[in-house]
Amino acid sequence: MKVAETYDIEKILSLAEEEINKLTFKELMELIDTIKNYFISSELDIEKQIELYAKAILLLTKAREKLITIKKQKEEIDRKYEEFLKNVEE
Repeated sequence: MKVAETYDIEKILSLAEEEINKLTFKELMELIDTIKNYFISSELDIEKQIELYAKAILLLTKAREKLITIKKQKEEIDRKYEEFLKNVEE
């Protein structure tokens, strides 16, 4: 089951930063998609919209941080692999 299926808007809004930090990149993107779908399909009052917008920005920021970390990990793996190939060829 997708994480977003277990979260309604109120639950998403109540997520603490510690909880958000534990989510995977995929889960973060699912929650962002859920927020986007609420904006498209419902007529929320302006106060709720601004709360959702702020939460979406936080989720996007965390997702970007995770991508940066993953990119650095991949670059390190690539560097080690290149080093390995260099040593094998010598």
